[in-house]
Amino acid sequence: MLSKNLLRKLDIQDIAIFLSLYQTHNARKSADLLSVSPPTVSYSLKRLRSCLGDELFVRESTGLMPTARAVHIEPYLRSAMEAINRSAEAGPASEDETLPLELCVPEAFELLLMPKLMLAALACTPHRILHIEKLKEKLPTEGLLAGKVDLLCVPGPGAYFQLHPELERQPLFEDRFVCLAKGNTPRQITVDEYCDALHVYPSPWQSPRNMVDMWLEQLGHSRKVVAWSSNYQSCLNMLEELPCMMMLPETLLGTLRIPPGVQVHQPPLGCPNFTFDMVWAPGSDSPGRRWLRQQLLRICEQDARLTRSV
Repeated sequence: MLSKNLLRKLDIQDIAIFLSLYQTHNARKSADLLSVSPPTVSYSLKRLRSCLGDELFVRESTGLMPTARAVHIEPYLRSAMEAINRSAEAGPASEDETLPLELCVPEAFELLLMPKLMLAALACTPHRILHIEKLKEKLPTEGLLAGKVDLLCVPGPGAYFQLHPELERQPLFEDRFVCLAKGNTPRQITVDEYCDALHVYPSPWQSPRNMVDMWLEQLGHSRKVVAWSSNYQSCLNMLEELPCMMMLPETLLGTLRIPPGVQVHQPPLGCPNFTFDMVWAPGSDSPGRRWLRQQLLRICEQDARLTRSV
């Protein structure tokens, strides 16, 4: 059912014209691409504006540029057009097996889960295709809800990332931080010692802070980060040369090279543990997405390094 009666006036051609205008910024070029007349494009745009209550495209020196409203609804209309196109093609089960699965994940996912997930994907007939996008500071909520992203993985349990209420979340495994720095003997790092040290910060999901910083803020403390990197190994390599510390998820210790002379220490007491969660939009579920979640749960259950969260 359509939520607004005005939307009943739209048809598939209106959606196609909207998407073409969004891409080309040119009414005449859109008319040529869709094999319709320029007046048809103008009439369709007028109907779109009336039904959606917005100008949608405004004329600028560079062409017809989308408004904020148009940018917001484009993923939904594109998803609807893709769904219409799929309905006219092969049967849903066989087609779903060949569609690429779009994942948005941090580096820890690629290090811990990706090898076995790819093994399972290649064991399918036909092979499943997995596309990986790096997790950024802004979660791809619109992409999940519009069906453009099939699965998101984030550290949980949601205290750091605030999830959209329509999204589902399920923990894959539990993890904790360890503290790495030069030294000969493993020991417990105190909060004061931790805050007085210089830090290198791996930011595998391109965020300037994480749950450790939030925890320190609650205690009235902060840490001094002197170097950032987009991956864990480069930060570990810095520790070989710099008098610094870094935090690392404990499950990654077996996947990375710990430089000589760098010791694994216990973090300050009270440092938060976390879960590694998968997030998806139940409203756009499919056999492929269910397969993906089932495979990840199976991989975590069979990996001795990982403890499933309950």
